Amino acid sequence: MGRGESIEFLRVMDIKHSVGHWSAGDFCDRFAPPGYHSDDPAFRNDFEGQCRRTKAAGVSAIEIHQSVFEKTLNGDLDPAAITRAQQGFLAELGMSVTACNINTWTNPKFRLGGPCNPDPAIRKAALEEVLKGVEICRLMNIPVLSVWPGSDGADYHFQIDYKESIEWFTEALATVNKACLSHGIKLAIEPKPYEPRELYMIIPTAASAILVAQQVNKATGGNNCGLTIDYGHQKMEATTASTACDLAEYAGVPVHKFDVNDARQGRNDQDCMFGTLSIPESVEYLYTTFVRNYRGYYSQDQFTYREDPTRAIERSMINFANLSLKAVRLYERQADIATARTAGTGPDILDIVSPVLVG
Repeated sequence: MGRGESIEFLRVMDIKHSVGHWSAGDFCDRFAPPGYHSDDPAFRNDFEGQCRRTKAAGVSAIEIHQSVFEKTLNGDLDPAAITRAQQGFLAELGMSVTACNINTWTNPKFRLGGPCNPDPAIRKAALEEVLKGVEICRLMNIPVLSVWPGSDGADYHFQIDYKESIEWFTEALATVNKACLSHGIKLAIEPKPYEPRELYMIIPTAASAILVAQQVNKATGGNNCGLTIDYGHQKMEATTASTACDLAEYAGVPVHKFDVNDARQGRNDQDCMFGTLSIPESVEYLYTTFVRNYRGYYSQDQFTYREDPTRAIERSMINFANLSLKAVRLYERQADIATARTAGTGPDILDIVSPVLVG
């Protein structure tokens, strides 16, 4: 399928696809600190510019960080900017905002952590940032608030008391979940093994995110706190997004959001375009989410540093649609897959899935 067919397929099948606003922005790293598109005066790196590139790629849903609608980084909320966006370019483009993510790592005051910072005043400031996200979700009717604790963790052994830190994190999220419950907002925890912290992040695995979500739900009642599962983070963990999805199902913890990208096993968070490195694994992942009746968004979280972001988003969307089609075809053969699994051998299951994967 090409672009038009891919967009129509996702619409007809009601497979929800979105883009993190950062994926449509400029990218910088230590090798190109000014940004890979900083030499293009026509490249708008504000939220409106990112929305326009996302729409041009054929995607009508976008995710934000709470900092998009702050007057300064981790400063006061800007309700006027929210109104301008809602009544202006979002309405013009026919775009919706599907999730609010939380940034408590870019500001240097959070360099030693956000909700797990050793300074209680900084922990309080980090909690206030997450609660700003709740308020943005309320004002914009955004269904999911997702917390990735980017700067929380350790670079060196003995640096933190892990049990104490995870208690701080759980306590903060319990406070946030109470606010989410009062406004009908889903709360998600996004695990990642490491990076930017070099030894580990405070929620390094899907299993640890599930455990914390269970503790938060136990403290606040209900089952509102769940997971964001990032495809590439699971590759870093040396597991798969499929197993993370099924582990959450087994534990009775909801998955509220999936981040899609691609990466090589056991490497850094490469955030390549979806379906470019591990097609069988990508199809199994999508198949698993369909079997588990996931109905939320699959959101592009990719850093295509040297590429035109619009082209990269479009290519990722087309790959996603085509691999989703393969997963749908396998979904139709669930009975055959179940029978092949009873044999327990590789060739038996490959007899079923290989013609779809390579067809």
